[in-house]
This record gives sequence, C-alpha cells and structure tokens, in this order.
Amino acid sequence: MLRWSQRVIDLADGDPSKGNFIIGSPLALAVAQRAVARYCLGRPGWRDDLRDGLAMARSADPMSYATVFTYVYFPGIPAGVLRPDDRAVRAIEDALRIAERSGDDFALALARLTLGGALVHRRTAAEGDRGHKLLALVSDVFVRRRQQLCELPIINVYLARERARRGDRDEAIPLIRAAADHLFRQGRLLGWGVPATGVLVETLLDRGAESDVVEAEAAIQRLAAAPADEGLVIRDIWLLRLGALLAQAHGDDTAYRDYRDRYRDMARTLGFEGHIAWAEAME
Repeated sequence: MLRWSQRVIDLADGDPSKGNFIIGSPLALAVAQRAVARYCLGRPGWRDDLRDGLAMARSADPMSYATVFTYVYFPGIPAGVLRPDDRAVRAIEDALRIAERSGDDFALALARLTLGGALVHRRTAAEGDRGHKLLALVSDVFVRRRQQLCELPIINVYLARERARRGDRDEAIPLIRAAADHLFRQGRLLGWGVPATGVLVETLLDRGAESDVVEAEAAIQRLAAAPADEGLVIRDIWLLRLGALLAQAHGDDTAYRDYRDRYRDMARTLGFEGHIAWAEAME
C-alpha cells in the first residue's frame, strides 16, 4: 500500500482532482492510504497524512469525502491508532450529514460504516446499540449490492462483539472465530485479522473457561507467526496487549506487568491514541 499510494501521490503532482474518473480527489484518498501504511509500519508522517487527506477531501465531492473519512477512521479506530473521542465522532457525524444530502447511496453506506465502527468503541450502551444498528444496516447493503465484501468479516466481528457485551458470549464467539478464520484463510490476517484476533482473544478471556484460555493463546500464536515482508508495528503492539491479557488470565502478575509496561511505552512512543488509552486502563 505504501508504494501504491506514493505512486498515485507522485502522479497527481499536487493536483487533488487529477485522474478523477471514479473519485473526485484521488490524491486525497492516496494520502489517507499512505497514512495507514505508515502507521502500520511505524513510519513517521502518518499524522500529517491524515490531516492533509481530510483537508483535501473536504473540498472535493461527497464520495471523496466519505471515502477518505472511512480510510482515516474505520481502520484507525479499530486498530487503536485513533480514539473514538467526541471530536472524532462529531467529524464523522458531519461527514454522514454531507453524504445524506448528496443522494449518493454508496457514500452514505461508507459514512454509516465509519460512524458505526466508531460508536461500537465508545463507552455507553446506547452508543454501542446505535453503532450495532448502523453496522447491521451497512452489512445488509453490502451483501445485497455485492459491494465492499472485503469489509464484511470485520463488520461481523463487531456485530458479534456487541452480542457478547450484552451477555450472549456463547453465540458471539463462534461468529468472531469464523470471521478471524476466514481472514486467516484469505491471507488477510495482517490486515483486518489483527483487530479481529484482538476481539476474539478478549471475548474468549472474558468468558474465561479453561478451553477459552487455550484457544486465546493459540490465536495469539497464529497472529505472531503470520509472515510479513516488513516489520508491522501494528501487529507488534497488539501482541503486547494480548500478551498482557493472557498473562492476567493465567494469574502471572510478573508477566502481566512486563507486557503491560512494554505495551504502554510502545503506545506512547508511536503516539497511538487508542492504545495509549487502553494501556492506561490496565494500570
């Protein structure tokens, strides 16, 4: 993604509308995609890319606006790079209103996807319920129209996690497991498979049976063993988080503190807001 996005940025040569055959601002989208690649690899400059991509998209068409917002917030929040704070939710709500006024159904679906993904990471049950409804609506649209099917596994993960949070873990865990296994079989474990594995491990450990702890450990090992061409810090930081949770489940306080402290330090070094908040909650 880093090479492809950089190629588009070079070809655009500073012109946000150059090559606007499908999307109004290919440059805005490429800059947002480069941000994702940079933070996944731990490269500097990703914050500037997020800011610049959003700024260009605001001056473009509704489809560009919704697409760039999706690239910024939908992977950013589940990955733990960004926080679903009030400012982020307000910005996504604004993008949703623009998509609603545009009459572009696909832009509307993307905006709903982004808002739903943010809300299921918020604290209150009401926000989680609203996020669940939005994700269910988007899932139905994608299935009926055969669009964005690559997003369905992670949508299903968060739909199932909301069921687990309501106490229905026995029904939710097989759904989360199936989505994570699908991503593994498709060779996408290092994409959406990272947060999907995180949700699976957390839900298994919340249920807490002995077999759940064994399965959680196996899921962590599978993620750690997945081959990658370059070092993926987004995987590394998740492995520290999940290692801390697993050590806690085993009752190993020494290992827990070691994982937790390394997790906290890495989150702060990288500036990953979501992980910083999650690490602080472990103190």
